Amino acid sequence: MLFNLYLVAGGFQEAFVGRAISFNGLGLALTALPAGWLANHWGRRRCLILGAALEGTGLLARSLLLHPGAIYGASFLAGAGQSLIAIAAAPFLTEHSTPRERTHLFSALFAVSLLAGVAGSLIGGALPAPLMHLPAGLRLDAVHAYRVVLVLGALFAFAAGLPLLALRGLPDAPLATPRGGAPPAETRRLAPIALNAFLIGAGAGLVIPFMNLYFAHRFACSSIQIGVFFSVAQVFTAVAALLGPALARRFGRLRTATASELLSLPFLVTLGAERRLSVAVGAFWVRATLMQAATPLVQSFIMEALPPALRARSTSLNNMMWNVGWAASATLAGAILQRFGYAVPFYITAALYFTAAVSFYAAFRREAAAERAPVDLPPAVRLSEEAKGLRGEGPSTE
Repeated sequence: MLFNLYLVAGGFQEAFVGRAISFNGLGLALTALPAGWLANHWGRRRCLILGAALEGTGLLARSLLLHPGAIYGASFLAGAGQSLIAIAAAPFLTEHSTPRERTHLFSALFAVSLLAGVAGSLIGGALPAPLMHLPAGLRLDAVHAYRVVLVLGALFAFAAGLPLLALRGLPDAPLATPRGGAPPAETRRLAPIALNAFLIGAGAGLVIPFMNLYFAHRFACSSIQIGVFFSVAQVFTAVAALLGPALARRFGRLRTATASELLSLPFLVTLGAERRLSVAVGAFWVRATLMQAATPLVQSFIMEALPPALRARSTSLNNMMWNVGWAASATLAGAILQRFGYAVPFYITAALYFTAAVSFYAAFRREAAAERAPVDLPPAVRLSEEAKGLRGEGPSTE
């Protein structure tokens, strides 16, 4: 919610903001495979606690140190912590629940995380203004007001490990390793999945990290207004998560996901061209709703389209490629914004999303045709980038 605004208030330009965000994505991408190995050999609960500690340390350091090298390193460290959490969370929940409980458990995870994101956006948007209007002598400038709120966010990240310390009595068995490998023809199916993740990550990295700056610079919105915009987008994400499976039962998961992604593109282009705040906010909400409706559908479709031996590899590859695309494009986005303004990144992202949707559907169109209704879909495990508080800075399907 505030990190990019904090950097700009501290005297940095958009090009530096993009590089700082890219280091977060690099931390997520480069530690994905080591995090999987560590979760397998050291235990998922320990990895979750370590991830919370690393993320909290990274967030705290980059909130306190307005030095380029320190910000880069702290962003990478925060990304490494987020990677540990992302890799270890699903196996941990799965191993400590029965099949009957599992759907409710993952649904609760999604709902609680979403509500936390709404609360974080509202609090992050509302707190700086009162801090900047305190009585003389206590009043903070924008940099220090943002810093106080970012430090509070870092403390919340640290606190995420505390409940897990009380669960030390739970068994932490090694992850199951499938016997045998998949045929080469099946392994080649990972290529379009990786390409799709890279294109979506690259498109998201161009615009999502800069949405707060977009509203602040183009429309002179306050942090309170931006917090409300982000919170409403997260509520619409919840609506999308409920509507997506219902549509998929009628039309098929891949068809529904592809249509939803393509329908979001006109609203993405509108954001680039629009100069009226009301229209831009409406486009922002509709785009988020349509794009996020595809998230659980694509995840579920991939898991069923691949043999069991490739599912874990696909998840790691998907996360890694998404973050590689994110890191690469976020680095370029700041420079593009400084030279061309806010419109061009939206247009490039629309082209990347279009390519991702069409190429992915073409690669799996036979499986899409074979889908049968009704389909019972698992809840989405990963959050949208708007629902992750500090994101756009990390993986999702967008």
